[in-house]
Amino acid sequence: MRNKKINIIVLAIFVLIIAVSVYYIITEPINLGLDLKGGTQIILKPVESEGSEVTSESLDKAMLIIMDRIDRLGISEPLVTRDISNNIIIQLPGVGDPDHAISVIGKTAQLEFRILLGTLVSRTGQNTEFVEFDPETGSIVYDENSEEVILVDNINSVMPIKTGVLHTDIAAGEIYLMDKDFNPGDFDYTGAETDILDTGMVTGRFEYNRDTGELLLVDADSGSLLGELLIDSRTNAASLVGPVLLTGDKLAKAGAGYDSNGRIIVSLSFKDEGAGIFEDITRNNIGEQLAIVLDEEIKSAPSLGVVITGGDAVIEGINSLDEAKDISLVLQTGALPVNLIIEESSTVGPTLGKDALNKGILAGIIGLVLIIIFMVAYYRGLGLISALGIAVYIAIFWGIMTGIGAALTLPGIAGIILTIGMAVDANVIIFARIREEARKGKSTRIAIGDGFKHALRTIIDANVTTLITAAALYRFGTGPIKGFAVTLALGVIISMAISLLFTRGILFTAAGLPGLASPGFIGVRKKEEQ
Repeated sequence: MRNKKINIIVLAIFVLIIAVSVYYIITEPINLGLDLKGGTQIILKPVESEGSEVTSESLDKAMLIIMDRIDRLGISEPLVTRDISNNIIIQLPGVGDPDHAISVIGKTAQLEFRILLGTLVSRTGQNTEFVEFDPETGSIVYDENSEEVILVDNINSVMPIKTGVLHTDIAAGEIYLMDKDFNPGDFDYTGAETDILDTGMVTGRFEYNRDTGELLLVDADSGSLLGELLIDSRTNAASLVGPVLLTGDKLAKAGAGYDSNGRIIVSLSFKDEGAGIFEDITRNNIGEQLAIVLDEEIKSAPSLGVVITGGDAVIEGINSLDEAKDISLVLQTGALPVNLIIEESSTVGPTLGKDALNKGILAGIIGLVLIIIFMVAYYRGLGLISALGIAVYIAIFWGIMTGIGAALTLPGIAGIILTIGMAVDANVIIFARIREEARKGKSTRIAIGDGFKHALRTIIDANVTTLITAAALYRFGTGPIKGFAVTLALGVIISMAISLLFTRGILFTAAGLPGLASPGFIGVRKKEEQ
């Protein structure tokens, strides 16, 4: 009597779970992953640089910032994970513009304030052209036929001032910034003992860091940092800026809008500490240009005419309001604690994903039908109960997936189909043991009890090893592999509960009903019984 009550309670709990699952299936559509819905996948590789060390903590913080940016962009069902190589994997279902996603999500958002030391231009006669800088190779790009490459201060003024000369020592493979009075024609290349440093006109030497794409100006003797060559986003001109005076971590807020003249700007407000530093910068550099640098690009460089109090500043020279909004967004979410470079970017079309989904569902339906036919043909009444268990399994599994908002991927569908087969495998073990006990002449009820008892250890051992495998796949896998591991583990747990609790309760209840306790119901012929 006690066992009968327990079985009824177990079945009642399962009925409640099934009802909740069906509710979620009806009311909440299941989320489709990147491979089924289509979208964009971005792989970002962390790179160490000066003051930016790649650690587990910094990567975790970077992932949180990236998720915050994605949320502000309004992208639904994103996936941000980390693989064993510490690459950050970003999957954005439904996003078909990877360039815009990368421009916002992958931005380091490192805001810096530096003094603009000058702009490089090449001169031929009375004609001048901006010199460009390629961060990918560290090359300074200009017309080789030009007479000289010079550093010019206040390039936009009526009377720009020449402050230095760029000189390339071909023999040494070095690029130097020389004094403004340096004349390459006066330098003797033929003397064996001749050294450019002996001229006494070397301002500094440029050094390129391939990992970070930084071209630094250092003191030729001590190696101390004098400045850095950056790109001015307004003109693409290579411009020299001094050391960092203030960074964006002192920023309180940022917003996109228009100034009083209708120009697009990003307004900045600093915290109390940052406001004090900013005031000191403007006081100590009256007459200089203050470069506002975002992610190694000069966005604007206003001249400092007065001391600025209150901690307010603006970024000018922005092409569109959307660009201003993107800049303010990444500044509000904070700078990434590590430098990230794009390792891979790919787009999956929704047509391909839909085709994969249809084929996956078709494969699952065919497999399910074949399994049910086999179970009913071989195990008779037990096969019908097995089919009912499969239906319950699918309802609960689907309900949990929709209830927790999990994204279904193609490997996830494979995991579902696999666990359906594993659920049936547990039933096969149980049913085989029940039939063995029935052939020994035991009653159906006793055969069911002994069959479950003898099959329990085998089922638990098999499913625990599968769960260990799923845990390993989740720990060391990425993206779709993790999706497969989650569905596999979830399916194993649900199938075990259904096989050992739901199926057991149904069998014991059925064994007490007239006509269902016969050996024929469990697929044992009378001849075998005798």
